[in-house]
Amino acid sequence: MTPPFELVAVDRAAAEELVPILRDAEEGDERIRAVLDEPACRAYAARDGGVPVGAAVVRWAAREPSEIVYLAVAREQRRLGHGRRILAALQAELPAHGRRLIVGTANSSLDNIAFYQRCGFRMLTVHRDFFAYIRPPIHEDGIPMLDMIVFSFDA
Repeated sequence: MTPPFELVAVDRAAAEELVPILRDAEEGDERIRAVLDEPACRAYAARDGGVPVGAAVVRWAAREPSEIVYLAVAREQRRLGHGRRILAALQAELPAHGRRLIVGTANSSLDNIAFYQRCGFRMLTVHRDFFAYIRPPIHEDGIPMLDMIVFSFDA
């Protein structure tokens, strides 16, 4: 019998195996590893039928809000519902950590913006010029990546 979808917390050593998947959520491995080394951050591996399909890293805060730092689905596993399943599992865990979970995405990431709203997140704020340090600017769908849109989910 094939195991069902699961999202499991992993230790730092096992989190290293998630770096290739998390590259789609961050431009540098060093930045990913720095977040994985933060004591407040917990890494999660998503598997479907025992196959790695995605990963997430959450900074569960002692004081609200907690933050999804990274969420990524393996390229060949996209559009199969895994991202929704990852978010649903994190949303289910939220009450153990507080009432609010936030996540940020670029103003140019139109698919991400729609995805978070479909999963029950609401727009909270915009951090103008958050990505101004990226030179030359990255463009998605002809839109320069400049601002961070922050979404929140309240339990």
